[in-house]
Amino acid sequence: MIKDDNIMEYHEDEIHPKQTATERDKAGHVWDMSQERVFIENLLSQRFNFFLVFFSLVVAGAINAKLQYQLQIILGIGSLICALLASTLERSQEKLDLILSDLFADETHPASIIDRRASKGGSRRRIIGFLIPRLCCALLMLGFILSLFNIFHAPK
Repeated sequence: MIKDDNIMEYHEDEIHPKQTATERDKAGHVWDMSQERVFIENLLSQRFNFFLVFFSLVVAGAINAKLQYQLQIILGIGSLICALLASTLERSQEKLDLILSDLFADETHPASIIDRRASKGGSRRRIIGFLIPRLCCALLMLGFILSLFNIFHAPK
């Protein structure tokens, strides 16, 4: 339908017709699940690297704190920000897991073929998305709590 001097108005069904994931993947010229997997894996990787850099900066700041209140502030704010960053990692990991489960459902997809040929111990990718961020956040939170009770002291 045309509206106001050559400005086109589209309905959602005209732009994105309802297709199954398999039909969309077969079309080739549209964004498919394999491309989404690559995008999410790169996003997860970049977020994880940023998380590690930030965690390292918090630890370095805590080690170099001269006064107890500085140590408490660094560990408190650092653990809060790390927890927020960890939540973005977990969400990206969750999306990646959903994408991979869809790809693995297609027995002819290369990801599915390689997954069947890989060792039977299961995927370890959740270590990056869940385990390491939670462990880092727990360590910072423990340091913060111990510094509040003056069990963990800033160097004098």
